[in-house]
Amino acid sequence: MSHSQAESVIKNIIREIGQECAMKGQTVSETLVAFMVKAVVLDPRNEFNVDRTLTKNDVQKLIKLCVSRLLDAVNPSLDTIKMQVYFDMNYTNRGNFNMYKY
Repeated sequence: MSHSQAESVIKNIIREIGQECAMKGQTVSETLVAFMVKAVVLDPRNEFNVDRTLTKNDVQKLIKLCVSRLLDAVNPSLDTIKMQVYFDMNYTNRGNFNMYKY
C-alpha cells in the first residue's frame, strides 16, 4: 500500500469514528480522534500489528474501540487525552517551549 493510500484509509477511519460519535450525540474533533486512533493502535493490549496492513476486521475493531473510548464519560483518561491534545495544538509550536528562559 502506498503512502497516499494509507493516508486515505486513515482519514476515512477518522471520519467514520467522528460520524459514529456524532450519531451518538458527541461531537469530537478530528485531532482528538486521530490522537485516539494512534493511542489505540499503539496499545499492545489491543493486539494491532503496526508492521502489517490492517484487515477489514482490524479496522472495525479499531473503530469500535475508539468510539467506545471517546464516548466514555466517566473515564478520567479521556480528559487527560483531551488536555494533551489541547496542549499539543496550542503550545508545542511556540519556540522550543522553554518555560524557564529569562
